[in-house]
Amino acid sequence: MKTVFCLDDKMRYLILLKVAVRSLRAIQGDEAPCLCLYAGHDSAMLDALAAERIPVARYTPRLDPSGFTPLGKACAGCFLKLELALVPELANDDMALYCDTDVLFYRPLEELFTQRPTYMGMAREYTAPFYHEHKTLSYTYRQQRYVVPMPFPIWTYSSGVSLFNLTRLRKHGLIDHFLAFCAENESRIGNLDQSLLNYFFGKRITRLDDCWNCPPYRNECRDTAHIVHFHGPKPWETGNSRLADLRINHFTYMRDVWMDYLTPEERELVHSFC
Repeated sequence: MKTVFCLDDKMRYLILLKVAVRSLRAIQGDEAPCLCLYAGHDSAMLDALAAERIPVARYTPRLDPSGFTPLGKACAGCFLKLELALVPELANDDMALYCDTDVLFYRPLEELFTQRPTYMGMAREYTAPFYHEHKTLSYTYRQQRYVVPMPFPIWTYSSGVSLFNLTRLRKHGLIDHFLAFCAENESRIGNLDQSLLNYFFGKRITRLDDCWNCPPYRNECRDTAHIVHFHGPKPWETGNSRLADLRINHFTYMRDVWMDYLTPEERELVHSFC
């Protein structure tokens, strides 16, 4: 199964991606299949991905961020994961493991790769409550209006690690319905791509064990995590008050593990982010 990452032209995300792929290969072997879905236009970025031996799929998203809210425009890259079922380079893949670039692979993934959720699998989100003001949301597809009842009350799920059943998403135009829903409702939701997935698929999302998407501030992270997700503070965010309440428990330890994957030159660059 391919592990898929998404990237635009933000340099900090390239550094995160390098560590993610290096740790993936350290855990799963040097030939672990992966793919970077790239929606940017920076030749230097492409050269860096080639030097890292990361396969690239150049992709123009169907969702046009020019019509998004200011936050949606600023975070346009996060919506790429919503379109994996349409990517030509994944056309022959039944399943794909999507991961945000700010992950660290820490233990083997074989058990995760045996799972086949009906639509998608995600672990719970513990820091972003599922909240909305709408009883329903609607959208138009092929001149017909559809109404989606909001799946409340449920826990929201974290899209930072998502096991997608691509074959199921391609059936009966489901991915097309979903993207039509996204285009009309991005301005009505509160947590970007994650809320769109939760709002549309709701209780059809299969819950994954927390070990597959475990932030370093969780008590059990060091003992149980297979995929560590630097949700909130990134590894270089150590000297300011932003999200200080999440730099607890195993954050420093996992940050040090993350830093060990960097070259000396990359360490200098990361220190400049602080």
